[in-house]
Amino acid sequence: MNIEKLLITGDKFMINRHQLLFQELSSYIGDIQYLDVDKLSEAKLLKKFGKLIKKRLPFLPIKSVSSFRKNANSYINTSRYVEKKIRSLKSKPDFIFHLYGMYSPLWDKFDIPYVTYLDYTMALARRNWSEWAPFSTEKDFASWIECEGRGYQNTHHIFTKTNQVKLSLIEDYSLNPNKITVVGTSGKFLEPYEGEKEFGSKQILFNGSDFKRKGGDLVLAAFKKVKQKIPEAKLIIVGNNLSINQDGVYNPGYISSASAMKNLFIETDLVVAPAICEPLGIFSIEAMNFGVPCIVSDNGGMSEIIDSEVNGIVIPAPTPELLASKTIELLSNTNLLEKMSQNVRHKVKTLFTWNYIANKILDKLSEF
Repeated sequence: MNIEKLLITGDKFMINRHQLLFQELSSYIGDIQYLDVDKLSEAKLLKKFGKLIKKRLPFLPIKSVSSFRKNANSYINTSRYVEKKIRSLKSKPDFIFHLYGMYSPLWDKFDIPYVTYLDYTMALARRNWSEWAPFSTEKDFASWIECEGRGYQNTHHIFTKTNQVKLSLIEDYSLNPNKITVVGTSGKFLEPYEGEKEFGSKQILFNGSDFKRKGGDLVLAAFKKVKQKIPEAKLIIVGNNLSINQDGVYNPGYISSASAMKNLFIETDLVVAPAICEPLGIFSIEAMNFGVPCIVSDNGGMSEIIDSEVNGIVIPAPTPELLASKTIELLSNTNLLEKMSQNVRHKVKTLFTWNYIANKILDKLSEF
């Protein structure tokens, strides 16, 4: 397939997050345009309304601003609005690359071929983290799944970040497996880190940006046990400013500086990510890029990026006792950490770069 004009559609935040992928694709496709959801009036109004309600009426049981978008009517309306915007473009695309499944880039007339890149499905969200799927009735949920499924059925092809998502598309949306290719994902780097990595700091790093879902309470409970065995151990929690008063725990909050995060990864012996639900775990991939082994749960896609006992540890049904035991085991064995570090850097270099992912996508498109 010869693509001359490619249009990227999706949420503004997600488009920005995947800029390195599009940079790699631009080496082969010269004309790339962007249409992000934040430019759409309906989505803007919904977000503003949601934020206003949360600010003025904080006692209402609203889980998130995105809750306002999770119904069949808004899926269809947003899809139609996007389609209208696409058809009003002066330079018409001959192909669309769509990010995620919150709406479809086309709805009434599927005359422009498009592919979708997915990290999760609503069916998975409903099963694994209900806060991402706040439907008032089963009928509302079923109607959304029907809309979401229609968007997937009309794609030219679907690229997923994990096998978990591919399986959901097959079982929950009745898609043909041949229509789906698992390509993985990467982090905030184009070239893998080639510098030195030393161990012995006894520093543990945890991404607390969504503290409850990512297993924050479990991490704190486990760290108390780690501290008893390794008094010099310290736990750094990044992502959000939290009210934590625990010996050895430091919470610098959100770190926007890429160089500061790089230094933090380099100084860290181990990343822990015992999430209750995690589509993939980009933070873990970024840690792996700097040679930091990770302890992850098997809840979600993280177990697909870690080869347990080879380049990290995968814990089924994590408990504070089990997480503490594995953490103590690794922090007490510098040679094992170094071996895992070498293995994890090799895996990132071969499977988790944007260049590798872009080429897998282009190879599949070339078959059509």
